[in-house]
Amino acid sequence: MYRLRTEAKQITDLLGLEEQPIAAKFSAHANRDADSAKKLSICEALNIVRSENVVLSLSKENCSCFGGRHFAGLEIITLKTFAKLLSTGGHKVYESPETALSSLRKYPQPVKRGNFLTLGPLEKFETDPDVVFLFVNPAEAERMLGLISLEGVEPFMYYPASNICSTITNVFAKDKPEINLVAAFERKAGKWSPNEMILAMPLKDFEKAVRSIPRSGYGTLRTDQ
Repeated sequence: MYRLRTEAKQITDLLGLEEQPIAAKFSAHANRDADSAKKLSICEALNIVRSENVVLSLSKENCSCFGGRHFAGLEIITLKTFAKLLSTGGHKVYESPETALSSLRKYPQPVKRGNFLTLGPLEKFETDPDVVFLFVNPAEAERMLGLISLEGVEPFMYYPASNICSTITNVFAKDKPEINLVAAFERKAGKWSPNEMILAMPLKDFEKAVRSIPRSGYGTLRTDQ
């Protein structure tokens, strides 16, 4: 879709991003143009999309991470099961299953939105995606959020101890942008820069930022005239 290619370039050029925006879309049927052969976690899939500029399709069959399947709504597991997984082993986040369960109940809960999740560069999407991801440093994130704020904005909550895939649930639940600082486990596995984080948002907020570019001091508005 020409509109999405243009908007992706406008934001990339304005912020000086090193990488193109990535988009995600849920659907009942697999995207025929996407690669669905690889078994990947969502964070691995995002890294491949970023580095290889390809489109991938994930389902409960080829999404290799239980957290990814859960938070993407591809295969939702019980909170008790998830709490046990987050309180033992190398991904221990909470001191006990009871603490984990109490915390998880306060977070937005995933819902099934489709059997397939397509991830790819925004410029390659031919239909409107559900979520747009930007890989940014703090200064770039702040500028993007400033653009979104021009037409009015409400505060949004940050959820601690949050992995990359949970960002999908949070964006849908809040219908607002989501900052993800990238969990230590994912940062180590994906070799992320320590200065890099994710800013995710509904498409409507991405397009709000694009509209604001010539009208906002965070964009190209001249204030010296």
